[in-house]
Amino acid sequence: MDNKTLSLNQSICAVVLFNFGSSVIMGISTKVAQDAWISIIIATVLTIPLFMMYGRILNNFPGKNVYEISETVFGKVGGKIVSAFMVSYCIFLASLVMRNYSEFTQIGTLVETPQEPILILLVITTVYLARSGIKTVGKWSVLMLFVVISVVVLILLVSINQMELSSMLPIFEHSFSDIFWTAVRIISFPYAETVVFLCLGCCFAANESRTKIFLRSLFFGFFIFMNISIRNLTLLGQKMIELSYFPSFVTARIIEVGDFLSRIEGSISTNFLLAGIVKISICLLGAAKGLKEILNLPDFKPMVMPAALTAFALSLTNYGSTMEMFEFVAYYAYYALPFQLIIPLALLIFGEVYKRKHSPKKASAPKAIPRPAEM
Repeated sequence: MDNKTLSLNQSICAVVLFNFGSSVIMGISTKVAQDAWISIIIATVLTIPLFMMYGRILNNFPGKNVYEISETVFGKVGGKIVSAFMVSYCIFLASLVMRNYSEFTQIGTLVETPQEPILILLVITTVYLARSGIKTVGKWSVLMLFVVISVVVLILLVSINQMELSSMLPIFEHSFSDIFWTAVRIISFPYAETVVFLCLGCCFAANESRTKIFLRSLFFGFFIFMNISIRNLTLLGQKMIELSYFPSFVTARIIEVGDFLSRIEGSISTNFLLAGIVKISICLLGAAKGLKEILNLPDFKPMVMPAALTAFALSLTNYGSTMEMFEFVAYYAYYALPFQLIIPLALLIFGEVYKRKHSPKKASAPKAIPRPAEM
């Protein structure tokens, strides 16, 4: 296996952990409470064609990432413009996750600690991981996903006796419009953020279907999100989950196992840290590879630190408070639409045209020459 490419399992683990990211702490669709599971199902179904589109784009140009594909399809100037947009999205998304992490750490565990030292430690860790290359990120993802899933399953098992299934009733308490638009928000955060992996298209193994990777990751993530959503709802109740900023963390705080084990919220903090590191590292990798293509550099590694420092600076100014951070989630879908849908859709359409125009035409078989009739 090439040291610069991911195996099938590494690719799936990286995508799942990337989607898991900050959503494990910020929660999934808490605004519709007991109808959240319906929104998750709708979001997952609607994401299938989106992921198929992402996979088709990469399958059309094996061994290329979105920056190289853009230059191939739109030309040098058009490709540079598209690349600049995708780099800006990768950096901005990294800054959002950094701020999510620093806000959570300051509120949940280190109340007296300023956010700057937390962010600096996060930058150092993610820069080191990103500069180590995609193969290292893949190995880290396999190990960390095992840890994350183990923690999720453990918390579920120890909390079963405290669950109130009545909290899931009545079904369709909210209007279909609210449920649908919540599903749209779930698509934009976290599902469609997978578009960042188009920036790493050259890192997937040549013999693996990108569509298969994205779809398997989607279904794996679906079961995790359903588990977390139902667990949080049945433990916190409808009103509490609507009021909680970090529902998974609050849920872990109230879980008690007999008289000897309580306050297991540290496990949730660990989950968020591990998944957040992967998500930020992949964003920095995507941004660095884009800067490499735009500036015509021989290697992406010198660009990882500038991308990280830009994300660090943005993370300090993104929000004025925790409340603003959660309010922005409602508008994030509008901001992310060009990067998650419009640019990929244009790449798919023009890529299909380019592929048909430049695909080798099959040579027509020579016509058989009739034999002269025998005398």
